[in-house]
Amino acid sequence: MKEILIVSRNNACRSAMAEGWFKYYAKGAANISSAGIEPTQLDLRAAQSMMDAVIDITKHQSKNLDALSDKEFDIVLVMDNNVAKVVSNNLRFKKLYVFHFDSPKVDENDDSLTRKSYDSLRDEIENWAFDFIHQNIKRLM
Repeated sequence: MKEILIVSRNNACRSAMAEGWFKYYAKGAANISSAGIEPTQLDLRAAQSMMDAVIDITKHQSKNLDALSDKEFDIVLVMDNNVAKVVSNNLRFKKLYVFHFDSPKVDENDDSLTRKSYDSLRDEIENWAFDFIHQNIKRLM
């Protein structure tokens, strides 16, 4: 079974969302985990957006990339161009893919715009996860 790690800066929003989608679409065909180079608590707006899509990430615990340096991964997916070098210097892996997803925009004056930003990111990550899983892990029939 393939070991897949998804990495972003904080492991609180983008990579947490991606971990949820990858687990959903892989359905046990791979071990999926995520980590950050500067982990923080789960972004509750990200959790709410994912819950709206019926994916529960509320139990997500952010992990530090340093804690995984002794493990080897089949695939490492980096979701932020700015952390790619740190990842490539600190992890052992067979394949590294670098993608970039901008963090959601928070509008302190308009919660609906903030929600739209998180939902848009969620949908973008879902499409990416679906395509990646079915092209690289578990082909559609």
